Amino acid sequence: MTGLWPLLKKEIKEQLRTYRLVVVGGVFLLFGITTPLMLKYLPEIIKLAGENIPVDIPPPAAVDSLVEYAGTIGQIGVLVAVLVGMGSVANELQRSTAVMTLSKPVTRSAFVTAKLVAMSLTFIISMALASAFCFAYTVWLIGGANAAQFVGLNLLLGLFLVFCLAVTVLFSSLFRSSLAAGGIALGVLVAQAGFSVLPVVGSYMPGKLLGWGSSLVMGGRETYWSALAITALLIVLCVYLAQRSLRNKEM
Repeated sequence: MTGLWPLLKKEIKEQLRTYRLVVVGGVFLLFGITTPLMLKYLPEIIKLAGENIPVDIPPPAAVDSLVEYAGTIGQIGVLVAVLVGMGSVANELQRSTAVMTLSKPVTRSAFVTAKLVAMSLTFIISMALASAFCFAYTVWLIGGANAAQFVGLNLLLGLFLVFCLAVTVLFSSLFRSSLAAGGIALGVLVAQAGFSVLPVVGSYMPGKLLGWGSSLVMGGRETYWSALAITALLIVLCVYLAQRSLRNKEM
């Protein structure tokens, strides 16, 4: 991958210059803070609505807060990944700036990998910050939780979001329109979510990583190593197909 390091530094600067790290971090942090707050004070919020509705909600457990947070980030994260990644290559193809970059001594695989790694770092840093706040607020407001299990959940969630970014980068390489790339990538990700709930096929889908993470926090012993391996392979495959697409594309 000739030229990977210079391209990666350029892409990281781009993440900072365009405030993507701030935006993604802000979105994730919002849910990291509000999830335990909402669970803790939901009965009081309902009472303040003034509808005289009898409230009989059991006190939340720490596990409920962590699982709810992961589920929210898993859903919102897909949309954020598509929005962040859909123009990563397509916009450069449309403006012909990719030609200038690829005319230098850099490979197409380095070009694609640098973009994916830079965006992945943005998501990982944002998740780490949001998760730390979520865990701290959960322990403070609700009760103690297993930190090691929560770290495991976040690792699985992070790998899933990197997969979402990889899929989006692939379609961004296939189309010059960022809207087309984003729309098709979102459709593919929604489709795999549907397959994830099927009895046999679902155990091999990337979306199963979310269920594994939730089960881990709740003390379950279910494991989906096949889904983890396939997710990692699909990320590599997306990078390969993206660079092949650029190799065959007229710039």
